[in-house]
Amino acid sequence: MVVLFVLLLAGLSYGGLIIKPDDAVKKIFPNHEIQKKSIMIDKKTRDMIQKKFKTKMKTSIFRIYLIKKDGNMIGYGILHSHRVRTKKETVLFILDKNCRIKDIEVIAFYEPPEYIPPDKWFKNFENKGASETPAVRKNIPNITGATLSSRAITDASRQVIGICDLYLREKFR
Repeated sequence: MVVLFVLLLAGLSYGGLIIKPDDAVKKIFPNHEIQKKSIMIDKKTRDMIQKKFKTKMKTSIFRIYLIKKDGNMIGYGILHSHRVRTKKETVLFILDKNCRIKDIEVIAFYEPPEYIPPDKWFKNFENKGASETPAVRKNIPNITGATLSSRAITDASRQVIGICDLYLREKFR
């Protein structure tokens, strides 16, 4: 019985849902029109994203948010779920209408919480886009003690920039 209690406590020390995605988008854009959609990237576009942005996409299905002000598109939110070590993480990337990263919000993190990168580290992604894609040890510093987290988020950032640049801008203006 004591072992079960200890195992339950150990499970509680790991992260989980931090904020609901809809709440995160509303927090960042409180007075904006927000449309939520699910999209499926076609194989041709997926292959182009992988080649151009030097990344391997494991899914073609994404939840996106179209963010408008006074009827004009001002940006996109893209949810990206991926494995860090053995458990999943979900991150919300906010991009402007030119597909440059403006904000990153960790939505759910199931690895130990100490592996979540610090807020200061996320600032390195601001204004990165198709012309300057994020890459660990090039324009994004590695994080000692959270190397896998930094790589996972950096890889995901290249994918969402690609989705925005090669898919969203064409479909949703």
